[in-house]
Amino acid sequence: MIARWPRLCLTAASVAAVLSLGACGGGGGGSSPNPPTPNTQPVIVDGGPANIPNIIFTSVTICAPGSNTNCQTIDHVQVDTGSTGLRIISSVLSPALSLPQVNDATGNAIVECAQFSDGFSWGPVKLGDIHLAGEAAKGVPVQIIGDPNFPVVPASCSSSGPPENTVPEFGAKGLLGIGLFLQDCGAACVQSAIPGFYYSCNSNGCQPTTVALSMQLQNPVALFASDNNGVLIQMPSIPASGAATATGSLIFGIGTQADNSLGNATVLKTDSDTGLIVTSFSGRLYGNSYIDSGSTLFFFGTSTFPSCGKNAPDFYCPGTTQNLSATLMGINQTNSNVAFSVANAEQLFSANPSFQAFNDVAGPAGDNDTFAWGGPFFFGRNVFTAIEGRNTPGGQGPFFAF
Repeated sequence: MIARWPRLCLTAASVAAVLSLGACGGGGGGSSPNPPTPNTQPVIVDGGPANIPNIIFTSVTICAPGSNTNCQTIDHVQVDTGSTGLRIISSVLSPALSLPQVNDATGNAIVECAQFSDGFSWGPVKLGDIHLAGEAAKGVPVQIIGDPNFPVVPASCSSSGPPENTVPEFGAKGLLGIGLFLQDCGAACVQSAIPGFYYSCNSNGCQPTTVALSMQLQNPVALFASDNNGVLIQMPSIPASGAATATGSLIFGIGTQADNSLGNATVLKTDSDTGLIVTSFSGRLYGNSYIDSGSTLFFFGTSTFPSCGKNAPDFYCPGTTQNLSATLMGINQTNSNVAFSVANAEQLFSANPSFQAFNDVAGPAGDNDTFAWGGPFFFGRNVFTAIEGRNTPGGQGPFFAF
């Protein structure tokens, strides 16, 4: 469920962001207009450190607050439109950055438990400046996963699954959450100390705590000076047999520059609290539906397709490729019909063992109400994710559009 909380089906990442900027010239005799902010950086699907297909990766530059020189660029960071906030594995972070700890009013450290579908990540919240393409978000709370200064994990966090506090466990060096919401918990964590979310920690241990909005992990895009109402992910079309890699673009802003126009994209408004839409497929309504770059497959429950064998137990393996259709429905009464395919994952992986990009792999969701339109959905599409409360040419977020 997307509701203001990170979700990770499978993780991996990799690519250094190298960007060439264009320039705008002024008219004769007049002052030159300000050039547009560089708002695009490359992304890639290439398997990453864990050799997992269909994860979109990029690089993030993080600096000590207020510094333009004490900075570090971290590759192998997963791009996730299904969560909010930047999370970095402690072991890859340079000690020279010395990011300041976020403390509560009593001086106790704020530490977060990030609960994913396949485990949890534990670590303190610190402040850093985030740079992406030509954009910057200053003084942003960031989770530092696996910080050795906080080795004891409360049972209310660790009970959610196995730990994902190292690069091998997490499958990436970090997670860039640029989804629908401004903060990763929102008003709920302001009003109540919720076990399994934020904790106040001192030498005597850690206790669940309330956290002000400003101290929670933030959507860095929403903090940009411009291009701050959402994101566009562009990925190329790939063959049904897959591809070794796939490169695309992460573009900041919706309708703010020439490169992020909505065009004729269909806008599907999501529930403002949960970020969910509805999928109609094979005579069933899936009420917990969402579009998510952080999921590796089409995840949905069905008894129609058998699961694969021991080599790919989390995938569907129909006897032949199934060419299917579904209808995605927003709360604004707008629908979009989507054609998609589900192939035999074992056959795909066996025939192309070096491939990392597939547009036709699916697996069980774990319940009969969830339909996650994950990585395969992004190939050959322009997919927009609009941030809550922000105005766009397609109306106010939150919404998906494609």
